[in-house]
Formats: sequence, C-alpha cells, structure tokens
Amino acid sequence: MAVKLRCWSCRKAFRWNTEEKWPDFCPLCNADVRNDRADDDVVMPFIRSSSVSKAHDKVYRDMEAASERRVADVAAITGERPADLSHLKITDLRPTVHPGSVAAPPLPAPLQNLGGYQTSGNEWAGAVKSGPFPNAGAKTLTSMQRLFNRG
Repeated sequence: MAVKLRCWSCRKAFRWNTEEKWPDFCPLCNADVRNDRADDDVVMPFIRSSSVSKAHDKVYRDMEAASERRVADVAAITGERPADLSHLKITDLRPTVHPGSVAAPPLPAPLQNLGGYQTSGNEWAGAVKSGPFPNAGAKTLTSMQRLFNRG
C-alpha cells in the first residue's frame, strides 16, 4: 500500500510503498529521514486537523452566522435598527482546540455561583437529617456494606 510521507526538511510530500523498507533520504531534497530514534525520545508528530474537527468548528461558525441572520429577521419584523439588536448575536464562541474544551464562553460572575447559592450542594444537607426517612442514604450504604462484606 502506498502512503504519503512529508519530509521534515523541505515539507513536501512524497509517495512511499509500505511494503518497502523505510526510506533513508527524501527523494526530493535528499534530507536524512531515517527513523532511527531511541525509544525514549520525546517527539511531537505533525497532526493535521481532521475533517471531524473542521466539521465541529463549522458548526460553531454556522451558529454565529445564523444568529446574525436572526438579528436581521427580527429587525425586519420589529422595524428596529440591527445595531439596537446586537445583543442577540453570538460573537464570542471560542474555537475548540483542546480535547474537552467548550466553545461557549464562561458564565458571568453573578451566574457562576447560582445567585448566591453554594454549588457544592451543602445548602441542602440540612434536610438529610430530618423528614420521614432521616439519613436513609447513609443507613442503606451501611447495610449494603455489611451484606457484601459477609461473603
């Protein structure tokens, strides 16, 4: 099977048959392209954006474009100037460069703590010790541990 290799020196691609031995030199610029690194060498491969990542970024760009069209539609319906409706536009989506990153901007500070409530759930802990079944979760956990530790 033939694949394309990219020379690290001239950055041009050349075809290489995988059934043959790895090439020692680039056929285009004669640079040394041997693969004789030590096993503990830390290398960073050239990673090209895949069509999947391009498609994901296109979704965000399309969302921004659609929000601009909505502003124009609302301006036409209401008769207001589009500049007065600019708060309806999405303009601050971030590119998702790293795995796990989110395109949406972070919430403003007043909304991050849910209006003064603690986000850890401690404000609800008082109800655990009262009600029709006080401490039911802890009692169930203890009984399950006893049951399975008998084994």
